[in-house]
Amino acid sequence: MKKILLLLILAALSFKTTQAQIIQKGSSCLQVGYGYPSAMQLLGSVFKFSVNIDDAEASSEFKYKGFGPLHLRYDYMIGGRVGLGLSANMEMGNFKFTNNYTDMDDNYVTSVTKFNYSSVNAMARMNIHFIKNAEKIDIYYGFGVGYSHTRVKLEETLEGNTIDPVDQESIDEFNDYLNGVFKMFPVAFEEVFGMKMPFGQNAGMYMEVGYSKALVQLGFYARIGGPKGYYRDQWKWF
Repeated sequence: MKKILLLLILAALSFKTTQAQIIQKGSSCLQVGYGYPSAMQLLGSVFKFSVNIDDAEASSEFKYKGFGPLHLRYDYMIGGRVGLGLSANMEMGNFKFTNNYTDMDDNYVTSVTKFNYSSVNAMARMNIHFIKNAEKIDIYYGFGVGYSHTRVKLEETLEGNTIDPVDQESIDEFNDYLNGVFKMFPVAFEEVFGMKMPFGQNAGMYMEVGYSKALVQLGFYARIGGPKGYYRDQWKWF
């Protein structure tokens, strides 16, 4: 992922900027991006560093696999500096902890604990642009709030032994409790500072720093409308 971010930055720097306005009243654009690192990725890195052990009697291993956050956003400029729109993102991941040991009955046991996580957010968002009718670079502050659909599931399996029914009941209760909390407070928010750098008149690259499931996100934007609207006869968007 770090290599991808570096390539996107180099690609943006390799294009010449144009004098076309990146934003102006009545225009709108779409953004598609990817964030890194997310809160789940950071948590996975901490667990991997602290859990992985290997000795003569027991061994433990932690792995995290995930996708996202993937971002999709629409923005409409209601003024020269203020834009309103919709923001959506999604992320999914899996924490896997494997523990190998010998129990009190000298049975070699492999314990596998999995924690599955998925989250989809949909928010209304406002962007405040610092440069009115920006041409070479657009710098802005964005804030969004909306609905979060988050679900988790804890699973545990044993090879060489069986799970105590009491332990399984505790696992089920934990799943019900945590999902109940997410259902009770289904609130999503994001707050970032960002900038757009044009490739040409109608498209370019953007970068945001702050909290939006991840600390940094990079992606591309494309203008899909202008203050003069859509010219159907000439098949032009601007």
